[in-house]
Parts: sequence; C-alpha cells; structure tokens
Amino acid sequence: MPNALVAAAAEGLPKIFEGENNFGETVPAKNGVSRRSVLGALAALPVALPALAEPAEHPDADLFWLDQEMAEAEAQMNRANKACERVGRKADKLFPPRPAAWKEPSMPDYLSEMMGGMLVRDLAYPEKQPAPLRDWYRACEEQRAACRALQEAHEDKVDEIYREAGIDAAEAAYSARSAEFFRVGDRILATPAHTLQGLVVKLRAADKIDAKSEALISIAADIRRLAGEAA
Repeated sequence: MPNALVAAAAEGLPKIFEGENNFGETVPAKNGVSRRSVLGALAALPVALPALAEPAEHPDADLFWLDQEMAEAEAQMNRANKACERVGRKADKLFPPRPAAWKEPSMPDYLSEMMGGMLVRDLAYPEKQPAPLRDWYRACEEQRAACRALQEAHEDKVDEIYREAGIDAAEAAYSARSAEFFRVGDRILATPAHTLQGLVVKLRAADKIDAKSEALISIAADIRRLAGEAA
C-alpha cells in the first residue's frame, strides 16, 4: 500500500505530483509529502557541522618549546660528562706512578762563601763565576732537565692510556653536547617574550648558561615592547 500523504506546510520539501488512490487509480497529488520522500529529501540535504574552534596558541609557545629543547640538551650534556668521568676513572687505575717534582738542592757552605765574595754584577755571568760554582749550577740544571724528561714521559704515558680508554671520543661528544646546550640558551635569549611565563624561561636559561648580562638586555627589550615603547 502506498504511504499516506500528509499536508506539506514547510517550504522546500518535494511535492508529489502523482499518486494512486485505494482503487489503484492515478490521481494528481495534493501538495504533500510521504515519509519516504521526506527521508530521501533529508538525506540529500548538505549537513552543516559546527566549525571546531582551534585552541589559541600561547604567545610564548616558541619559548616553551625552546625551554624543553634546552632541558633535553642539558640532560644529554650531563650524560656525556658522566661518560667522560667513567673513562677517567678507568684510566686512573692504569697510570704509572708520578715522578717526584724536582727541588733544587741546598748550596754547600763553601760555595755560598765563594759566591758571597763575588761582585753582585758578576753573578749573572757564568764565565765570571769560580769553576766550582759553575759546576754546581751545571749539575743542578742537568738534574732539573732529567726530572723534566721524566715528567714529560709520564704525561705522554697518561695521554696514551687516556686515548686507549676512549677519552678522545668521550670528550668530543661532551664538547658537542655542551655547545648545543649553550646554543639553545642563546636562542632563548634572542626570542622575544610576550608574557611573564616567557620572561621566566629567559631567566632560567640565563642562569644555566651564566649569561645574566645578556638576559638583562633581552628582557629589558621585552618589557619596553610590552609597555608599548618603540624599539
């Protein structure tokens, strides 16, 4: 059985121009709609969804991101520093004994008396010194040179042990991480702040990289801009 027609009061709904009566006769339809036609018309209508408002970005979003980036750079720098410390502790166990520092011996009394009999202006000229005094100074210089050679050999051995333990790579990694940490800090100070939260980020960065003077200049410019002063 066809759907019963209802009167269509709303504009824009489709009109049915023909239909059948209960006797199967085709008759002109009144201005009306069936349930089937209503559903079809509604399905064809475009659906207007409410626009979703995007959340407003914080004025200092860039500074907040840099703050997180600096925290990560600091963590990586600290890890690299700990790696250097581990290499150092490992190498310390392999170092040879350090040679004793050279200490000039006391001058014998007879040489002191010999020296006391010289003119003050002649003391600076070895050729004017008595032979025993010259020999004593020469022996002292040879001892000093021998001790210096032992110290240098010890330092070379220490460097060799450090290299074998991996200190070069560890220090290079630390230098790179440290440079990145300070680079992010400089970027923070170079980024304008628009709120108190942004100023706090700058202060925190300045404390970490010990750049208080640079921070003062940067923050002063921010305050002038927020106050409406021309740059």
